[in-house]
Amino acid sequence: MFANKVLVIEDDAVFSTVIDKFLSARGYQTLFATNGETGLALYHQEQPDVVLCDLELPQVSGLQVLQELVQAAATTPVIVISGSERLADVREALQLGASDYLVKPIQQLHVLDTAIRNCLTRNNYEFAWEQEQWELNDHIDVLFGNESMRDHLVEEFAPQENLRLPVCEVSHQIEPGMESQVLLVQQRFPNNQGFLFVAKSQALKEQDIIALLVLRSLLNPFLRQGYSSHAAVLRTPAQLLQLLNQELCNSRIRSAFDVAALWVNGNTGEVCWALSGEHIRFNVQTRPGLAIGIWAQAQYHEQQGQLGKAPITLNGAGVSIALTPLLADEQSPRPNKAAPGST
Repeated sequence: MFANKVLVIEDDAVFSTVIDKFLSARGYQTLFATNGETGLALYHQEQPDVVLCDLELPQVSGLQVLQELVQAAATTPVIVISGSERLADVREALQLGASDYLVKPIQQLHVLDTAIRNCLTRNNYEFAWEQEQWELNDHIDVLFGNESMRDHLVEEFAPQENLRLPVCEVSHQIEPGMESQVLLVQQRFPNNQGFLFVAKSQALKEQDIIALLVLRSLLNPFLRQGYSSHAAVLRTPAQLLQLLNQELCNSRIRSAFDVAALWVNGNTGEVCWALSGEHIRFNVQTRPGLAIGIWAQAQYHEQQGQLGKAPITLNGAGVSIALTPLLADEQSPRPNKAAPGST
């Protein structure tokens, strides 16, 4: 039976022994190097299926090793294992081409096994995703060669009217020239529930429409669920960002997105929201996570609050959104069948 080769570049002998015992018991063939130079030489000699690489290495830094590995063979996944939890380190490693990032100490080694298996099957996932979900790559030339088609798609990225709920009105404004780089969804659901979603693509200008179309295609199933009793994902924006992030990381779309998602109860003014990336900001305290589409293991934080007298606003990435409370005499009447405060 064929055994997948795993090259481990790690200078911690104790940690290497633990990894060797764990992976060998699961049928992997393990190779070890204690520094970057030896690791690179061993890689070219053995052609492993997966590389595990520490960031803190003697002689040659882990980031330099990562960069050389990616340049040498972009199809070989490299999993970074580091003691650093700093988002800056995570971001740099993933931007250089790391397939995953695990933080030491790894308390549950099955997480490592899962990461390796995900990397080994990534090509199959990407192929299936590409074939089953969209065929956009076959039509890129047509899309960008047809100005009217492009303009039509851009128009679909943003709503034309404000969203009015019993206790608030949602308005938006997109800066001129940013229409193709921002996806904005503001949706009303049964019982006066509202959902807001704004995303800014970090793709190159020529690719931003494709990236946003893919993101919209991933979002659409959750929007459809909003009209049924299964709207739990939309009501928990952090979970939504996590699911979208995982899908993007398993796709061929190599673009990150700054995203804000918010659910509002239009009867009571209760709101919950989550944020990813650095380019969109709320005027209320929010803890942003890593931009989606970069690292499959990223975590997102959900905040909850109550719409008061002042608007809740989102700004940045060429778009501004305001949830403006309505005065008592401006508020829309609520349907009798909807119990106040129900969700």
